[in-house]
Amino acid sequence: MAKSRELTAQIAELNAKRAEARKAEQYDEMATDLRNLYASYVAAGFTEEQAWKLTEIVVTNAAKK
Repeated sequence: MAKSRELTAQIAELNAKRAEARKAEQYDEMATDLRNLYASYVAAGFTEEQAWKLTEIVVTNAAKK
């Protein structure tokens, strides 16, 4: 019975760590997407300042929803 409880605790700990890792990966993906958005604006001919402002607007509008 003690082994079973120990295994259950280990599984719960692994699940918590996996959830934490997924959350961190989600933010990494979001940061990469934002960087790509900014780079696309620059590649389309916007200045870096304009591209930054456009990216900022996109993030602000997304946060309002």
